[in-house]
Amino acid sequence: MEDKRGKNQIQTIIGKATTFLGTISSAENIQIDGKQEGEITTKGGVVISETGNVQGKIQAESLLLAGSFEGETIVNGKLEILATGKLRGQAEMAILIVEEGAQFEGESRQNKK
Repeated sequence: MEDKRGKNQIQTIIGKATTFLGTISSAENIQIDGKQEGEITTKGGVVISETGNVQGKIQAESLLLAGSFEGETIVNGKLEILATGKLRGQAEMAILIVEEGAQFEGESRQNKK
């Protein structure tokens, strides 16, 4: 799977028809196609697809946002918001990429790589 999601393969997927309430802890990559409310902590990356909706807190190595996220995120590397992505809240990252058409409402802070 070598596309905008990166070189690493997704190991955990929350499906489109799934709602997950609670905390997800992982050392691998996570993709959210459904709805997740709570906290996501991973040493890998997080992908929120166009159908994905996350409310809460995300701590990850990278975040690719094509769907909707509301809350607080701390990303060690790159936060990329695609044209279909919507972020509302606070974001801390080393690199921020916002495509034309994306929505970002809130605060951002750049950390050191």
